[in-house]
Amino acid sequence: YPVQQPDSFFEGVYAGDNYYLDLFTRLAPNNFELVQERLPELRFDLVPTPIGGGFNERFSAGFAALEEDSLFSGPTLRSDRFDAFYSLDRPIHPTEWLSITPVAGGRLTYYEKAVGGRQDYTRWLGEVGVDAELRTSGAFDYHNALWNIDGLRHLLTPKLSYRYIPEIDRGEAYIPPIGRRVFSTDLQPIELGTMRNIDDLHGTHVLRLGLDNILQTRDAGYGSRDLVTFNLASDLNISTEPGQHRWSDVYNELAITPASWLRLSLFERLSARTFGLHEFNSRFEFSDHEWWTVRLSSNYLQHQIEEYFLEYDQRVNEVWRGFVRVRYDALANRWNELSFGLRQNLQNTWSVRYAVSWNHGQQREASFGLNVMVDLIRF
Repeated sequence: YPVQQPDSFFEGVYAGDNYYLDLFTRLAPNNFELVQERLPELRFDLVPTPIGGGFNERFSAGFAALEEDSLFSGPTLRSDRFDAFYSLDRPIHPTEWLSITPVAGGRLTYYEKAVGGRQDYTRWLGEVGVDAELRTSGAFDYHNALWNIDGLRHLLTPKLSYRYIPEIDRGEAYIPPIGRRVFSTDLQPIELGTMRNIDDLHGTHVLRLGLDNILQTRDAGYGSRDLVTFNLASDLNISTEPGQHRWSDVYNELAITPASWLRLSLFERLSARTFGLHEFNSRFEFSDHEWWTVRLSSNYLQHQIEEYFLEYDQRVNEVWRGFVRVRYDALANRWNELSFGLRQNLQNTWSVRYAVSWNHGQQREASFGLNVMVDLIRF
């Protein structure tokens, strides 16, 4: 097929009491695609761990043998890279409703195969910042028998995160740009330790503002259940790159679950300057949680994507379930996908999915596909 983007990888993870050891490799078995190969990458991650005095530490380290064949333009890039990160934070609780957490960290990256006339290169980066949350709540004596509402509780949590990483693009001329930024519409990580594009870092001096809203009611069985969740977030770029605006887009997500059989989810990304709609995703789900589920969803990305989905799942018995999925592309005015098949439960240990698909348009799959997927449920 003329447009293919296969992904060949293997990953194994060992989980300790408070750490993870990860071995990951990505290969490029073909010669028609651009792949950032990891041959392999070995990582150690220590989860946030108390060390006394109210402080928490976080540590990660990894070695990666990287390679990228540029196909028809330029030489093949190779890089043997060691990377380590360490940070400390100290939560402060002046009151039960306010949390302030100062953060400080550093990251060391060593490149054995550098570019720009150097044999190797070592980069030191540091970050300072603070995370703060203000937790408020209100209770209301409201009841509705139709929707099983037994009182309401509103949880409102303003959030603030600040990060400053000076000279984050230090040594850019000597670093093989293999682990670089990829296209994404999500809010990007602002913490130095969570950035994966470490070969292509750019100025970070940012203030992230967020507001979380949750509306709950008493659950008939135990505790509470969420009726409405509405979250907002946006970044103020204190220092900007060329072409970057002072304010990022405004991200907001809404989830409404008025009853156990109905759920509505919405995601919007709006311009902070014009309030123009850049991205909109929606999902309506109707289900009786035992026999059937119907999902209606849409994906919209300005000037690029406008698709609509219909999915139906029907339980037949304890072993078999059937499903149908239809996808329509409004920009191309065509049906891009029709899939149907069965799911089989084998002794509550294995789940096997059999599917037949007809596809149109340029995608990874051909126009007709047979698919069998096996998942291990438990062991």
